[in-house]
Amino acid sequence: MRDPAILALAVGLGMDAMSVCMAVGVRWHGPRQKLRLAWHMGLFQFLMPILGWLAGRQLAGLLQSVGTYVAAALVFAVGAKMLYEAIRSRPGAVAEKELHLEPKDPTRGWSLVALSVATSIDALVAGFSLALKGGQIWRASIVIGLVAALMALAGVILGQKIGKALGRPAELVGAVVLMALAAWFLWS
Repeated sequence: MRDPAILALAVGLGMDAMSVCMAVGVRWHGPRQKLRLAWHMGLFQFLMPILGWLAGRQLAGLLQSVGTYVAAALVFAVGAKMLYEAIRSRPGAVAEKELHLEPKDPTRGWSLVALSVATSIDALVAGFSLALKGGQIWRASIVIGLVAALMALAGVILGQKIGKALGRPAELVGAVVLMALAAWFLWS
């Protein structure tokens, strides 16, 4: 695979990560959150093509048919959770914070892993494709990972700007966007 083709593949694969990070970045956009999102999105986008390449022909058809549903379910679940927490954040939210009932940060723990896996399943399939074509995996995976990390960081920054401009409604929109992305995963 030539360098322009690898770069085009990397940008295409990074679009999901960027979209998800934009929705998350509306509310969660501190320096550590930006770093966590960019690092994990890049890492998973780097690792998944390698795993796909290693698995080769054996599982390609099975995971390709199920991967879309898994990605959609994971992104939808995180979006629904964000929507619930955004709706729950009402005038009494200050009292809830004192009781430690504030919304969980999706840039930590299992939510971050779920988002990272969901946005990189297509990279797993790309790795299968590279294996079937006899392509080199290391350079492609490095480019895919770096581009995904940069696009994820750009997504968080864009989400932050949107969040500052629109305030609380942007949180609701971000959650709805994640759920819409999940639907788009199913029908695209």
